[in-house]
Amino acid sequence: MSKKIVGDDGKTYVQKKPIYKRIWFWALAIVVLIIIGGSLGGGNKSTSSDSSSSSTTAKSSSSASSQSGSSSASVQEWTQSDYDSLAKGDIMNNGAGGANMNDVISKYGKPSTSTDSSVNDMNTRTSTWTNTNGDFTSNVTLSFMKQDDGSYLLYSAVSTGLK
Repeated sequence: MSKKIVGDDGKTYVQKKPIYKRIWFWALAIVVLIIIGGSLGGGNKSTSSDSSSSSTTAKSSSSASSQSGSSSASVQEWTQSDYDSLAKGDIMNNGAGGANMNDVISKYGKPSTSTDSSVNDMNTRTSTWTNTNGDFTSNVTLSFMKQDDGSYLLYSAVSTGLK
């Protein structure tokens, strides 16, 4: 909104808000920062996350390659019914009842990216399979919670573009 000010000469002037005090400026700035952060962090994220999860998934990845008979990392394409059949565990009970991450990897291959995080002594791994059924619009993102024995159980899942 503009503010009307009467000057020394008796004329009425309109004082406008500075651009940095306008809501659309900050919304635009946030969108630009997200786009820049996504493009800069995209390449480095998969490199660093692959190295952090390579010891856990290396065994599964090699068995997946031997099952498929090729060097492709994907063993089976995801379908909507595959996604719907995944057992999701109780997040309040440390993922109890959820699908085991190693079972998912042995069936669908190594994920495109994996990211480990820890909050309040709860360790989680978020893994994403991209281009899951031959087109670039399909993705499956699964979140696993680390158990005391070192295994991971599924507690959250999101998919886009599955058939």
